[in-house]
Amino acid sequence: MHIRRALPVDAPAIAPLLGQLGYPSTAEDVAARFARVAGSETDEAWLAVDPDEADAEAVIGFASGHVRWAYELDAPVAQLTALVVAETNRGTGAGRALVATFEEWATAAGAARATVSSSFRRTGAHAFYERLGYEQLSKKFDKRL
Repeated sequence: MHIRRALPVDAPAIAPLLGQLGYPSTAEDVAARFARVAGSETDEAWLAVDPDEADAEAVIGFASGHVRWAYELDAPVAQLTALVVAETNRGTGAGRALVATFEEWATAAGAARATVSSSFRRTGAHAFYERLGYEQLSKKFDKRL
């Protein structure tokens, strides 16, 4: 397994992973999202891939990140905006490798902190992030506009 940058051509492989994360998406939806952040220096995405029997890459995980500046801090904050590993590949180290890649990217971008949001119902994900050194510091509130 290795980690590589996600590209718009990967949209068909990313869409079902986002569905497993709870965000049903078509390949067209994902391609449009890539188009929205094209050329952005503050957004990036990665894939965990495994070669399958035909020597083609099999996508087993996806992660994306965003770096932002805040008025209250003197360094940017990096947010892990999505992380999903295919249900059949969980526990293989793919998630850990994707988070490590995100953190390396965030550090290179000058981020002083990394943050991630996770639904209350994802208790397994909470334990995963805690094993990686993340701690719960606040509650997040959302409002649909």
